[in-house]
Amino acid sequence: MLVVWPWSESPFHGPKWLVIALAAAVALALLPREARRPDAVALAALANLGACLLSLVLADGPSPWWTIAAPLLIACFTLAAAPLPWAAVVWVGGLAAAVVLLQSAGLDPFAWLGPQAEGNRLGRYGTLGNPDFVASVLGVTAPLTVVAALRSVAASRRLAIASGALHLLGLALLRSFATVLSLAAATLVALVAAPARSRRRLALVLVAGLVLLAVPLLGRSPALVAQGRWYLVTTAAPHVREAPVLGQGPGAVVLHWPAWELERWRARCGTDPVCVAAHPESRFAGVQDHLHDDWLERLLEGGIIGLVALVALFVTAFVGAIRSRKLEGTGVAAALAALAVRATVDFPLARPADLVLLAVLCGEAARLSSADFVDARRSSPPDSASHGGDP
Repeated sequence: MLVVWPWSESPFHGPKWLVIALAAAVALALLPREARRPDAVALAALANLGACLLSLVLADGPSPWWTIAAPLLIACFTLAAAPLPWAAVVWVGGLAAAVVLLQSAGLDPFAWLGPQAEGNRLGRYGTLGNPDFVASVLGVTAPLTVVAALRSVAASRRLAIASGALHLLGLALLRSFATVLSLAAATLVALVAAPARSRRRLALVLVAGLVLLAVPLLGRSPALVAQGRWYLVTTAAPHVREAPVLGQGPGAVVLHWPAWELERWRARCGTDPVCVAAHPESRFAGVQDHLHDDWLERLLEGGIIGLVALVALFVTAFVGAIRSRKLEGTGVAAALAALAVRATVDFPLARPADLVLLAVLCGEAARLSSADFVDARRSSPPDSASHGGDP
């Protein structure tokens, strides 16, 4: 999340992809020693990895090799049931938010890179190169930080509270509509699933944060944002039928978007540029790298197989975290819900920092799920038939 390589052509994303690739390689090397018996979360992660490999090999998209590093890392973390590094999440999220605050105060630590960031909001790009990308990450680490504060003691709790305050200030300055949606999903999970002894405090903090984050958005037009997202979705969705099973391969949206958009406008206006310019949707026309809808993008690029595998990963991780009936499980489930909701209006599952968070969340969900299974076995009475009972 914090890695920046000033000399790269992509100083904010390029080094993070490299970190994912290295982390996946290390995790794969350590897997024979760390792997546990696969549970539902790990099996879903393996299915997601298989679907990505299948699409990568068989589909006709540009197929960049590095796209496989993230699903490989997720699979390794779930197979090892890697515990969530709560302290690291608190530190990293707080530091990422602090960079946003510095940029808001005119003390941009990356100003010497000369990034093209016009306007107050775009100038708050943090360590990820875009204010929405920063908001996406902080929207996941925020509920985890609140849970960390509730589960910690003494100095650790004070650190988590300070980090939570930085999260709130940073997210308010970033003014992202998707953050309100994702935090609302996290709050709903907390209200429904948190342990009774922690529910009131957790929900109160998240609801207060939700209200405070909604206030700065009063100057922005949600209708205009929704129209732009709808334009992207309705332009791309008809092309699902061209390769419904395996999709058109990773990176197909980048490759085919110009043709998809041209087809839309020719069907509407023919070759008349005046017609195009006069249409209200012409403001949304232009080259796109992503659809701001990860679920539709996965369907287009990975087909039905890819989408089902991705949904299964989220569902099994969410259910595993909820069934643990622990505060940590509530935090993981809330963070997964926030990420899933943001994925409907953004593309976090195409960005390295968000994918690392997904791997960490799935690893913790697998750990909680396996721990819950062990606890259940220990508390269950022995089967009389297995101990020489009635013949």
